[in-house]
Amino acid sequence: MEKWQVVFEDKIPNFQYEVLLQNGEEKGLIINLISNKLKVQLDFGTVSAFRMLDEGIALNNLFKDKQFEYSRETGFTNVIYQVIDGEFDNFVERICGSLYEYLKLKHYVIVSRNYIIEIITEWEPEIKEIF
Repeated sequence: MEKWQVVFEDKIPNFQYEVLLQNGEEKGLIINLISNKLKVQLDFGTVSAFRMLDEGIALNNLFKDKQFEYSRETGFTNVIYQVIDGEFDNFVERICGSLYEYLKLKHYVIVSRNYIIEIITEWEPEIKEIF
């Protein structure tokens, strides 16, 4: 059963963010969260998988967690969540088999004003405010 957990809430101030995403061989996945007050950079480095969906189409039956549905109705109080037993990480686990456990991959979801981004990685992101 899918379970969402709030993570890094002490590192990312609660604002409405838009996302600017960069991904490439050299730097890996970098997500810039941009609000009218500040900019926060999440550097994931090399990731195993990610998918990005427009927020407008992604909030209908994409996730099965009751906390997600509650947050969608009341407004999200966090930007990044760790998901346990989610559809995307189960999909990736089926593809990579025992490597998923060996690498101790984690599933994160970023919810912004313009995108929903799911990330499968073995690392926690480096998070810093950009001024």
